[in-house]
This record gives sequence, structure tokens and C-alpha cells, in this order.
Amino acid sequence: MKHLVDIVIYLSSGSSLLLGFLLISNPQKVNVKANLWFGTSVLCIFCLLFVDALMNAKLAPEQGILTFILNFPNFILAPIFYLSVTYYINPTRKWRNKDFLLFGFGFFMIALLIFTLLVKPPEMSDQDFFPKWFQVSFGIIFTAQLLPYFYLSYRKIIKHQKNVRLFSSTLENVDLKWLEYMIIGAVVMAFFWIVNILFQSSFGGVYLNFITYSIYLLGFFFIAYHSVKQKEIYPFKEEQTEEINEIITETEIAEENRKKLLTDEKLAESKEELIELMEAEKPFLDSELSLVKLASLMDVSTHILSYIINNGFDENFYQFINRYRIEEAKKQILNPQMNHLSLLGIGFEVGFNSKTVFNTTFKKYTGQTPSEFKKAA
Repeated sequence: MKHLVDIVIYLSSGSSLLLGFLLISNPQKVNVKANLWFGTSVLCIFCLLFVDALMNAKLAPEQGILTFILNFPNFILAPIFYLSVTYYINPTRKWRNKDFLLFGFGFFMIALLIFTLLVKPPEMSDQDFFPKWFQVSFGIIFTAQLLPYFYLSYRKIIKHQKNVRLFSSTLENVDLKWLEYMIIGAVVMAFFWIVNILFQSSFGGVYLNFITYSIYLLGFFFIAYHSVKQKEIYPFKEEQTEEINEIITETEIAEENRKKLLTDEKLAESKEELIELMEAEKPFLDSELSLVKLASLMDVSTHILSYIINNGFDENFYQFINRYRIEEAKKQILNPQMNHLSLLGIGFEVGFNSKTVFNTTFKKYTGQTPSEFKKAA
């Protein structure tokens, strides 16, 4: 079993190095800042795995200076990951001095490690220098300090999944669902780490290691797959992205306190113009339609268009566009000339990118699945 664990460690270490390199080099140049931070967090995990790989291969002693240095990135892994999530959601965000506070625990632990190296006699082992209870407590505290960062990252992603509906007509590959799943997996991993720390010396150490490193390996494949699929979340110019962020910020203000951008007469007029545009040109058939694109077609600012949709139709952009898509899908399902297309084909024709999203959205608006609607018709 130990040899199998070693193989999984070597595979995990190599996979993390390759994945970190690909994220940082970012050949497609999408979500540049976010991928830079995220790739750095993966390389921090690589350092952790590389230490284990070196010790298993008898290429580095447990107390060696190389092992000591490679432990440093572990203490800044959590804030780096948190910043990667932050930059996925807000790519125009500027670095703030208070961001250094995120690394407070990590810098303290690195300083403590250096101090330990200086004061501990070279011939004394960790077991002699630190009692067992101290080592176990330290391991639990280190693992537990990851949880607040995971929690804050998770909250940001959930908030983003709501906000992305304000400017995007499709959620696939922009709602960061895969990062949400990854955080949940990381919390599960933290549980395994704590169990490993508490019980490794008494039972099941080899089996726990096998489970832990196998999860690592599967996690790297999961990240690689979804990071390749990940689209640019804000494929706009910087000023357009900043305007989108302003719209998002305004939605957090109580409705009665928001600015009135148009008079009631102008709002009604703009609403009619938008309806005419949607019915005549059918821009919703574009699966990549965004608030910015539609605002350009209507020759208004994204801010004004968002105001028209929110106040004139009492919907967000995502709801507004997909309502039109469903109405068009209903027409095509009932049209004998479209019988050569499957229901999924019709879903793609009207602007959807996913069978699941098409079916769930169709049922939400009609109370029936597309196949049920066709049979009833």
C-alpha cells in the first residue's frame, strides 16, 4: 500500500507543477490577474507535495533546509487563493495596502519557523524540541485557519452568481460554479487533514494518506478541465467593466434610495424602443449576448439599459433575455418547418448553450419541459 501512496504523491506533485505553470502562463490570456493568483496558489500546493515526494524518494531529509524553505508557501496559500477568487469576480480591482493584512498569519508563522531554526540546536529533533501535543495543536490551528478564507471565497462566488445575471445572458463558464465545488472539496480536504493529524500515529495513516493524495490528484484534473473551459468573465473594455461594477454596486442599495435615471415618460418610451428592437432584430439569438452588446445595439449606455430592464420590466438582464428565448423556442417547436431540428437543436437555435439550462428555463416559464410542451401541442 505504501508504494501505491508514493505513486499517487509523485503524480500529484507533477500534476500540480504543470497545472500551476499553465495557469500562470495563461496562453489564452483570459482572466489574467485571477489566473496569476490562482496559479500561484496551485504552486503553493506543489511545494507541499514536492516536500513529501522528496522525503519519500529519500532525496531530502525531514529536517533539511530545502524542506524547511518549501514549507513557507503553505502559510500564504489561503490568502493567495482568496485573492484569485476576488480577481475573477472583479478584474479591475486595485491592490490595497490593507490586503497585506490577509497575509498576517502566514508571515507570523514564517517568522516563527525562522526563529525556531535559529534557536533549536541542530542535533535536536522536532519531537524533542516540540512536545507531541504542541505539534498536533499546531497542525490543527494551521488547517483551521484555512476555513475563514474558504468561507469568504465561497460567499464572494455565491454573490457573483447573482450579480452575473445583471450583465450576461448565459451563466455557463462565467458563474464560477466549478470554484464553488472546489471550495467545498477543499473543506472536505481540511477535514481529512485534521483526521490525519489526530490519528495518523495510531491507526490508518497509510490509508488516510492514500485518500488525501488521491483527492489532490483528482482535484488537479478537475481544476485543469474547468480552467480550460473558463471564459473571460468580463470580455469588455476596462471602462465598460467599471460601469458594470457600478451597476452591481447600485443593486446593493435599497431600491427607494437608488437614483432615478429616467423620467417615467422617458422610461416608457425607452421600454417600447427596446421591445421593438428585440422583436425586429432578435439579438437574443446570440448565445454570447451581453448587456454591453445590447446597449450598443440600442445606442444607450449599459447603465441606462440596465435601468430600463430593471424598472421597466421588473427583471434582470438574464431573465429578460431568456424570456424572449423561451418565447422564440415555443414558436419554433410549434412551427412544422422546424421539425428537422431536435428540441435540443431548437434550444441552441434560440441562444441557449446547454441542454440542462434550456430544459430548466423552459419549465420555469411554461410549467412544462420542451418535450411535454411539444406533446401537449
